[in-house]
Formats: sequence, structure tokens, C-alpha cells
Amino acid sequence: MPSRLLIWTGVILLAVPATAREENWRADALEKAQDYHAANLPPLCMEPDTSETEPPSFELQVGEETAARQALIVEFPCQIGAYSQTAVYLLSDQQGTVSQIVFPAPKFDVNYVGGEESAGVDTIVVYETPYLREVVNPSYDPSSRTMSERNKWRGLGDAYTETRWQFKNGKFEITYFAVDATFDGKDDPIVLIERDIW
Repeated sequence: MPSRLLIWTGVILLAVPATAREENWRADALEKAQDYHAANLPPLCMEPDTSETEPPSFELQVGEETAARQALIVEFPCQIGAYSQTAVYLLSDQQGTVSQIVFPAPKFDVNYVGGEESAGVDTIVVYETPYLREVVNPSYDPSSRTMSERNKWRGLGDAYTETRWQFKNGKFEITYFAVDATFDGKDDPIVLIERDIW
């Protein structure tokens, strides 16, 4: 009887620390991300309000098979405008590593017919794709690992850029980019990038 009791107790003791570790890595990862953000605040971002509730975070797995590790994408508000707001993101994993998340963001020139905006778009030319930290009016879908941005050019929202990125191989890759450069009250973007990375 004593030996059976020792064996059963051992199983319980082994199970509890595993559960605790599972919960603790999330709390630790979130705390590390908050500390990192406060110490490395981007120039245009507002100071974090420590009295607020914890920032939004999304769990995901980074890497494949045996090299996989659990991580959090943590969102921090940056700028708030009349009809747009921006956020920056950090990746904080169970190993204690925190890194900035950057997004490829096309820069482009719009050529209007006859040089007049009211005459319609002639061509849109992408001339570079730098990596930026801020996402405008962001929305993240954990199920598809997709970050979306809709950058309005004015409050009406009829002129804008729309971008989507998917997280793969430890980074966000652009899958969709469209530009609606006509201030005509209509939703009629020109799609410049559309691809599936899976």
C-alpha cells in the first residue's frame, strides 16, 4: 500500500509543474514584451499607460516540428488620429526572446490621367518596399495568421491602401496589396499584389 501511494503522488507532482510552466511562459512573455516596448519606444508612439489592462496578444507557434516554440504577438497602440490609428507589434517567445515585428510596405507613385485626380488613374508604380513597424487600422486573424491594414487617405474612406500579410517562417510576408487612388466616393481599388504563400 505505501509503495502504491508514492507512485500515485509522484504522478500528481509531475503534472502540476507542467501546467504551471504552460501558464507561466505566457505571463513571462507578455511581461518581457511590455518591458521591451517601454524601453524601446518608437519615436512616434505614445507613452504606454501602465494603468491600463494588458495589451492584446495572440498565441502562435514559431518554427516547424522539433524546432517549434510557442510565442505571442503583442500589440501596442502607437498613434491615434481622426479616422486612423496605428499599432506596433512585438514577438515574445517562451525562451525569453523579444523581437520587433516588421512588415513589408510598398511605396508607390500614382499617375493620374492628364495629371488630374478627377480624371482617373493612369498607372500606379511601386518603386520600393521598405520594412515598417507601424500598421494602420490593424486587424489580426489568429486562425490564418493574417495581419490586415486599411490605410484611409481621408475620412470618407473612398481612397486608401489595403495590405495583408501572413506569418510564415518567423516573419510576415505580403500576400495582398491594393490601392484605391480615386477620390470618387466609390470602392474601386487596383490590386497590385495578390498571392498565396501557403
